Amino acid sequence: MEHEKAEGLKAEISIPVAAIVERRRVDHPWAEWSWRPVAAVVEPPPMEDWHPMVSEGTTTRFHAGTKNVTLHRKLVEAYRINLALEVPSLWIMLDAADPGAAQPWELSIITACPYDAQDLADSGEGILEQVPMPEDLVALLVEFVRAHPLPEEFRKRRRDEVKVEDLKFGKEPIFARGPGAPRPVEGGPSADDEGCNG
Repeated sequence: MEHEKAEGLKAEISIPVAAIVERRRVDHPWAEWSWRPVAAVVEPPPMEDWHPMVSEGTTTRFHAGTKNVTLHRKLVEAYRINLALEVPSLWIMLDAADPGAAQPWELSIITACPYDAQDLADSGEGILEQVPMPEDLVALLVEFVRAHPLPEEFRKRRRDEVKVEDLKFGKEPIFARGPGAPRPVEGGPSADDEGCNG
């Protein structure tokens, strides 16, 4: 990809990716066809949505459309999880198309973020499939993750221990009293006094 080195250090980059969707005839009482995203293509040539690419028997693969896969530095942790998978992946989401559309589904989202994919899966709507990430995009994602390392974990500095019995500035420290304990009044009864009823 020509923009790989030029944009690798930016905080956010977008790469056009096409979804390949397979339509297969099925023997089912309520559906004639099965639809499933099966592949992705980086920076595809201009092509109309749902252009048939390959047909064999009752199975056809379509160029379902193109979406930008956006990488953002705030999601580097998620991309690390993706790259640690046995096969780095993209997740492709299809939503139901409007009635009367040429095809019953439309391309909704393509993402490299497994967190986004989990949210989409939890919604329980549409068709969501995990497909192998193209090698060019894997290489770009590795470069992007290296260019944006995770910030070091914040570690709270341990305070020096304070001796509770030490009275600083002649006053009792607030943390020396128990919760709800009244503040002693100067000149008032001390802890040794028997109190008002004594």
